[in-house]
Amino acid sequence: MSGWTRHARILGICWRAAVASEVEYRFNFISNVALSMFWMLWAAAGASVYFRYTGAVAGWTNAEVLVVIGLFFALNGIRQMVLQPNLERMTDYVRLGTLDFLLIKPFDAQLLVSLRHLNVNTLLDPVLGLALTTTGIVLTGRGTSVAALASFAWMLACAVLLMYALTVAMMALAVKLVAAEELGQVSYAFVELSRFPVDLYRNPVQTILTIVPIAFLTTYPAAALLGRLDPYMLLLAPAVAACAGVLATLAWRRSLRSYAGASA
Repeated sequence: MSGWTRHARILGICWRAAVASEVEYRFNFISNVALSMFWMLWAAAGASVYFRYTGAVAGWTNAEVLVVIGLFFALNGIRQMVLQPNLERMTDYVRLGTLDFLLIKPFDAQLLVSLRHLNVNTLLDPVLGLALTTTGIVLTGRGTSVAALASFAWMLACAVLLMYALTVAMMALAVKLVAAEELGQVSYAFVELSRFPVDLYRNPVQTILTIVPIAFLTTYPAAALLGRLDPYMLLLAPAVAACAGVLATLAWRRSLRSYAGASA
């Protein structure tokens, strides 16, 4: 069995255990879905206010902005489901010595601490977000194409990798700081900035959000789906995501070199 196959199998076991634990509280799941739908519809209604007296803002119509808002909810749903539960536990791992135990496991430590737990209560959030994105596409009246869908899937994968890299970087910081309970809020703030197209921000904020790179989370995937993405972004996005992933991994490994264990 190859290393990646073994890693996938062990993560599958961890996820099944997480699901089995969470499904005991079905009301939490139902109430979270209802709350997510409320906030998503509230955000969509709030965005429509900007278009009450104009057809477009910074080149984006109301329907096109709905595409971006839907992607924000989809990505934030993935963050809450897969990344946030693990990031929130990182400080306790360091403080209580659990990290010492995880590091001696015959498994990649980065994957184990960053993907071990799931928050099943937000399982449908990505689906709801993509439903709003689909609604936005329909409201544009233009439809989409196979090429646009392929470009969108490619850009969305890069966006997920960027979010993962941010989470690993926050975990590396948690090893250094120990008392860093608010790192989850930093992660959320990063994603929150992508709620609207970066074109709606004034410069220099717009330029900063492109460099950071917030624009790669929702604006560019939405542009790909709408058929308005510059082709060179299909090459730039994976390069940016790969660089972010490598830098995050290096930061994680550097933090472990200076980690002396809970007893130190």
